[in-house]
Amino acid sequence: MGSSNFANTILGEAVHKAVDDTGAQLNAASEKIPKLKLAVNGLVADVSGNTLILNVGKKTGVHVGDVLVVSRQVRTVKDPATGKVIKSVEDKVGSATVTDADDDSSTATYAGAGPAKVGDVVKSP
Repeated sequence: MGSSNFANTILGEAVHKAVDDTGAQLNAASEKIPKLKLAVNGLVADVSGNTLILNVGKKTGVHVGDVLVVSRQVRTVKDPATGKVIKSVEDKVGSATVTDADDDSSTATYAGAGPAKVGDVVKSP
């Protein structure tokens, strides 16, 4: 099968056509395959004007073009019996569009009513 003569045989031509047809069918059906969407949950690590550095990157599912919700924790709710935090109450302050991403961090452009702050939470919508 590896020789150049095989490609010129009837069987070689049939194998070549079958592989091409299979590739075309897989390519056509690729849009039907559900895409895995990872939930992003991170923090703003640095703010410079409307440019944010986030502590999440490609390893956590961030891609260039992603739009993340930026929110700020306003209070925490604790279990009165144990003192354990059971809920964090957050207010949305804006959105961040990822412009660059490496494995462990990403850069985003911020848009919102007020300025973003270091420690703000970023999440996928």
